[in-house]
Amino acid sequence: MKIFLTGESGILGSDIKMAMANEGHEVKGYNSTNIKIGDYADIKARVVDFNPEVIIHCAAMTNVDSCEDDRNAAILTNVIGSQNMAKASDFVNAKIVYISSCGVYGDTKTTAFNELDKTNPLNFHHFTKLEGENRVKEHNKNFLIIRPGWLFGGTLQHKKNFVEARRKECITASLINSAIDKSGSPTYTADLAAQIIYLLSEDLSGTFNVVNEGCASRFDYVSEIVTLFNLNTIVAPVKSNAFPRKANMPDNECLENLNMNLRKINHMRGWKDALKDYIYLNYNL
Repeated sequence: MKIFLTGESGILGSDIKMAMANEGHEVKGYNSTNIKIGDYADIKARVVDFNPEVIIHCAAMTNVDSCEDDRNAAILTNVIGSQNMAKASDFVNAKIVYISSCGVYGDTKTTAFNELDKTNPLNFHHFTKLEGENRVKEHNKNFLIIRPGWLFGGTLQHKKNFVEARRKECITASLINSAIDKSGSPTYTADLAAQIIYLLSEDLSGTFNVVNEGCASRFDYVSEIVTLFNLNTIVAPVKSNAFPRKANMPDNECLENLNMNLRKINHMRGWKDALKDYIYLNYNL
């Protein structure tokens, strides 16, 4: 397949690009330095020139608090940019894969959300990601919307590498705090990339939760990282108000891969096994 990929420099985009190349697909990747997501003319020209079979749209304004500070920028990137990608993909009869967010469900349940649950975003970032979904569905009927969990992966140099950030924090701290009242589904970007490739190989469309199995509090997640690195740092469970934020974050962002389970195509393993593999692979443990 010919794949047009945005957000190629991110932790997910880089793993998708590598996985696609390993499968023998031709990938044309872009990042914020060489493409104008908010400019339809620029997007359309590049898409028409490459004429892909699939567009995978990973690029987004992902800093949740920054989206509260600069709502126009969030709309331009997450909403208008997604609309532009959908229109361009439809113009060349390509499928579009849109990477959404676990946060679109809001905070209406204490158990894992599935794709049948209503959406109710609590902050502007999650609102724009949901509106991005709506624009994609409006402008290209051949869509695959992916709602991932708390992503980890990428290289040690990635600024948004959560695992590496916690390792560095623990090197100099004998005690760190972690929220006990925020839960989600830690998800390995390499596993997510492989599952997306499988969904594409089956030519599936629609909306899919794609997370590693299981749910964890932020405290559980960080504690597991510390354990796997065999660090002596103590992880203290605290309430999330110890970490003030501008954006209102859901307490529960756990997801269930219902649509994949019903089709018996869920290849996502447990999050602890995935985290262990990621750490052992990248840190030679």
